[in-house]
Amino acid sequence: MPLVRHQNGIPVSSRNTPCRCKSGLRYKHCCGLLNSNASTAAARHERNRQAGLALQREGRFFQAIEAYDAVLREQSEDWEVAHMRAVTLYQLGLMDESRAAFAALLSTSAVHFPGFWSNLGLLLASICPNHLSSFLQNKLVEYRCMHPAFTGAKANKDQRSQTPPPKLPTVSVVMPAYMHARYISEAIASVFAQTRHPLELIVIDDGSIDGTVEHCRAALVAAPFPVTFIARENRGAAATLNQGIALAKGDFIQLLNSDDRLPAERIATMLPMLLESNADWGYARVSYIDTHGQPLGHLADARVATLMAAQNATVMSCTLGLAMLRANSAISSGNLMFRKRLWETLGGFRDYRYNHDWDFCLRATLQCEPVSVPHPLYEYRIHDRNTITEAAGAPRMEHGKVMAAFVSLAQNQPTWPNPFAPTFANWGGEFLALLGATDALQHLPIELIEQALHVPLSLTPSNRIGEESCEFL
Repeated sequence: MPLVRHQNGIPVSSRNTPCRCKSGLRYKHCCGLLNSNASTAAARHERNRQAGLALQREGRFFQAIEAYDAVLREQSEDWEVAHMRAVTLYQLGLMDESRAAFAALLSTSAVHFPGFWSNLGLLLASICPNHLSSFLQNKLVEYRCMHPAFTGAKANKDQRSQTPPPKLPTVSVVMPAYMHARYISEAIASVFAQTRHPLELIVIDDGSIDGTVEHCRAALVAAPFPVTFIARENRGAAATLNQGIALAKGDFIQLLNSDDRLPAERIATMLPMLLESNADWGYARVSYIDTHGQPLGHLADARVATLMAAQNATVMSCTLGLAMLRANSAISSGNLMFRKRLWETLGGFRDYRYNHDWDFCLRATLQCEPVSVPHPLYEYRIHDRNTITEAAGAPRMEHGKVMAAFVSLAQNQPTWPNPFAPTFANWGGEFLALLGATDALQHLPIELIEQALHVPLSLTPSNRIGEESCEFL
C-alpha cells in the first residue's frame, strides 16, 4: 500500500485542488498555507481580494468597495486592489470619487497593470465636456465655416457661373509596386481611364520577384500621358513612396497601391473639392473588391467590416482631425491626395510597415484639416497578401509607437498651423477622451493627466487648467 504524505492533516495530492472556500485559488495557495502568522495573513488577504473581485463581477459594487477597503486597511500599497476600487467607483457613477482614486494612483506602480489606462480612458470619456457646451458649439460652427465640404455645403451656383474657372493645379500619380503581378495591370488601367488625366504616372517596383515588373512594363505601353518606371531592390513602402513623390512634377500627389484601383472620376472629383476647401490633403470613402475585382460587402469578409467601421467612426468625432486619433479613416495610403508641399513640410513618410499612412495623416492634421469626399472614390482590394491579414501583435505594437510619437509631437508646441489640430490645447477633454478610447493616454505627460483629474466638474471656462483654450471636464 503506497504511503500517503500529509501536510496539516490534508493529503499532499489534494493540495492542488481548488480551495473549499471558493476563492478560486488552489488549496495550497489559500487556506492550505502553512500555519504561520505570515501565511495566515497572506491567505486572509488573498481571500478578501478574491471576494471583492467576485462581488464586483456580480455587480454588487457597494459590497465590493467594502471588501476592497478591508484589503487596503491591511495592505495600503496593494495597487491592484486600489485600481479595481477606482474602477468600481466609476461603475457606481461616483465620478468625483473615482477621479480622486485614479489621480492617487498615477504616481504608483498601478500604471503598469493591464487595463489601467483603458479604464482611466473610460472615466475621462465620461466626464469630458458636453458636446452641446457653448464653447464647443462655437468651435464647431467655426470649423464648418472653414470647411464647407465637411458638411456637403456647396458654393452658390449663380456666383460660381459668373466666376471664370481658375486653372487647376497639376496632379502626379505615384504608385509603389510590390509582388502584385496579378493586379498591377488593373491598377495602371484605372489611372489611364481617369476622366481628368494626371500630369504623369510614376511607378517604382520595390524588388518584386513574381513577374510584377514584366506586367507593369507591358501595361505602361498604352500610356496616354508621360510615365516613369523604375525597378530596383527592396527598400520598403515608405522609402518607395518618398522616392516616387520626390520625382513628381505635379502640384498635387495622388497615391495608388498596385493592387487597388481608382474609379474613373477620382481626380476630377477630388481636386476641386480640395481647392474649394483650401485644403492641402484629403481622402474619400472606400469601396472594397475581391481578388477578381468584384464588389465585396461587409457581410462577405470580416476585414471589410473592420475597415468600414474605421471610416464610419468619423461621425463620432467633432472634426476629421479628431477622428484620425480614433482610427485611420483614410484606410490606405492609396486613398490620399495631397499637395507635394505638404509632403515636404512633413518630411515625407516614415519607415513603418503597417502604419506609415496613418502616421502621415496624424502629422498632417497638425498642418491642415483634411477634406473627406462622402462617396466611394477608391477601390481597396481584399486578398490573402494584404498586410492587415498578418498577425495582430506586430501592428498593435507599431500602433503604440505611432501614437507615442504623435502625442509627443503634438505637445511640442502650443499652437500649430491648423487651428483645429487634434491637440489638448485646442480640444481639452475631447482630446483626452479620444486618447483614452484608443488606449493612448499613457503617452501624455503624467502632470497633464493629474491636472485634468483634479479639476472639479463645476469648472467654468474662466478657470481652465493653465489658461488652455478649451473648456473641459
